[in-house]
Amino acid sequence: MNNDTNRNEMDDIICLDVLPKEPDRLMKELAEGKMVVARSKNDFMYILDFNNEFHMFRHTPGNYEGSRKCFPKDEKHTAVVRNLANLADALFAAEYDKDMNIYGVMASAEYGILSMFPGHDREADGEIEFYIPQSQEELEEQEE
Repeated sequence: MNNDTNRNEMDDIICLDVLPKEPDRLMKELAEGKMVVARSKNDFMYILDFNNEFHMFRHTPGNYEGSRKCFPKDEKHTAVVRNLANLADALFAAEYDKDMNIYGVMASAEYGILSMFPGHDREADGEIEFYIPQSQEELEEQEE
């Protein structure tokens, strides 16, 4: 494999972060060019700050359609976007290569979020347990 192949594989990666529900943090992530994903129950809203406008996309998993609206980045609409931090059940930031298809980024982010936080057990969502398997040597020591 050459370096071009490795580079292209890396360009297709979307990095997801769980964000605190803080309006200032939400705005900071948007200012850095990231997509912010607000989840409320089973609805997802994707927010982008692009060309001095807020681009907002809404989708419910399992539906074939969604909606899209653009708003000027003025005081009124900035307040609306900031308030999403208070209204959403959870916030996420998606960092991605800007050459990627935006709808593909949204679909991948949604899939990733649903994989980590399926929403069937609202209390357990957000609690991630990591399991590190024991080596064969450690297992043999325990058996003795």
